[in-house]
Amino acid sequence: MPRRLLITVIGKSAKDPADPPSAAALRAAEAVGREIAKRDAVLVCGGLSGVMEAACRGASEAGGITVGILPGEDKESANPYVDIPISTGMSGYRDLLNVLAGDAVIMLSGGIGTFQELTQAYELRPTVVLLGTGDWADRLPSVALEGHYLDARRSGYLHFAETPAAAVDLALRLITEGGPRRRVIG
Repeated sequence: MPRRLLITVIGKSAKDPADPPSAAALRAAEAVGREIAKRDAVLVCGGLSGVMEAACRGASEAGGITVGILPGEDKESANPYVDIPISTGMSGYRDLLNVLAGDAVIMLSGGIGTFQELTQAYELRPTVVLLGTGDWADRLPSVALEGHYLDARRSGYLHFAETPAAAVDLALRLITEGGPRRRVIG
């Protein structure tokens, strides 16, 4: 039996009440979670609130498996939809583990912490940004070189999708057809 594919979802947390993820981002995250579960993949995330919780809720409600890679040592800090909490005690340094755990990464919304994860994913994993979810996700096409690169070396490639289903489909195609630097057309 082949192993299940893992898709890491990164996005804005709800830790700052003055700057929460938008309702649109939360709805999209929940839909991404459902789409991941429907395709029999495993959802990996930071395991906390906001986009992470919404994605886990969507996957959980669709019968999927969720993994939360937590910044602290307390597994009870995971959102209620995390099936497998992994406590790291690494604070924000756990972001690299979050990125590396997945076979591909999908970004929604995003503050500075999400942007840090994105810069790690950019070179290491196929990366899909879901447009229409606000914050960094919607800024990237206009600030990235040629709309897809975070660096002049073009060491990675940012792919964009406009719907949750398209984001998950593209992430799965990137896993099977390419790698972090391969551009997939269509």
